[in-house]
Amino acid sequence: MNNVWEKSMKVFMKFGGVCLTVISLWLPLQAVACNFPAGFFHRMEVNPGTIFVGRDAPIGTEITRWIFDEAGFGPPSGNGRYDCPTGSRIEAMTPLPQIHNSPLVPAGEVILQTRIPGIGLVVSAHMMGGGRTEFWNFVPAQGHRNFGVPYVATQTNSETARIGSVWLFYRLIKIGPTQPGMGPQSLAGHTLVEFTSSTHGKVLDIVIASGALDEAMCGLPAGPGKQITVPMGTWRTGQFRGEGSVTDTMSFNVALEACQAGTSYENRNFAHLRLDPRNGSSVLDAQRGILGLNSDSDATGVGVQVLKDDLTPMPLTEEVQMVRMRNGDIQIPMAARYIQVGKDTPVGGVANASVGFTLTYK
Repeated sequence: MNNVWEKSMKVFMKFGGVCLTVISLWLPLQAVACNFPAGFFHRMEVNPGTIFVGRDAPIGTEITRWIFDEAGFGPPSGNGRYDCPTGSRIEAMTPLPQIHNSPLVPAGEVILQTRIPGIGLVVSAHMMGGGRTEFWNFVPAQGHRNFGVPYVATQTNSETARIGSVWLFYRLIKIGPTQPGMGPQSLAGHTLVEFTSSTHGKVLDIVIASGALDEAMCGLPAGPGKQITVPMGTWRTGQFRGEGSVTDTMSFNVALEACQAGTSYENRNFAHLRLDPRNGSSVLDAQRGILGLNSDSDATGVGVQVLKDDLTPMPLTEEVQMVRMRNGDIQIPMAARYIQVGKDTPVGGVANASVGFTLTYK
């Protein structure tokens, strides 16, 4: 500690024959701080496991919700708690590069850049002894629960505060493009926060000890052009009773193979499917999923309506969320049927429609 000493000083002044002695005495001044023992330092290690981000997730995607961790600190014996009198000061800083005022997070939150391109962290942490944060004044008092890193905390209560545990909240955010096919990227070695006492220096840090980030995605079955052929059957024109009348539905599946998405309950990655007309087919009604026949067809008065598993229309020319990602093979069940378009009675013939499909994972 820094001790400041000043010599005693005597000043003699004489007023009307009376000698007045003024004595000014300066005593040692000691910085107020928590009573950590000399050489104290504690490291808290966290392991978020393997976290998956959708291969096509847009910038700004919250990869995980807030992950919470808590740990006590101090010597193996004893309660590991330390007293902090009024005026004690603790800084919570980070060695990671900081991004302030980003539109990707709520106002006041600071993004910390990881070593993984396109991936950021937001961290809130305190070592204020459970929930007794009201004893402390946080500056700038922003972010999650008002103790978003970085900040400076000063003990302002007249009572002595006791500290002895760490509360940590952190989440991952996609802040830029990621490397295509990046594979598992280690999160180990990222220091989330360092706590420094005004008199003892660094007393505690929180480090990711293990864990990884990987892409959530799937493969497609091998095959020529990866085509899916849906037999629509043969129908009499008398089946149609007017505009909007339909045939029976024909079910089919879009097969996804070797998907990887992890097993965490935090998994919020979905497979999305987009259908666009091909080979001369056209969009007759995008929201109702109705396609015109392709250039190889000679039937008239009908189109093909594409449906989701619950038999509601599958919108065309837009990405539609289909199934939650999971490890292994996935089937996306769908259906199709003929539908009369226009008021004229359909004319028989070849009635085919073609779409191309695009799968994204986010």
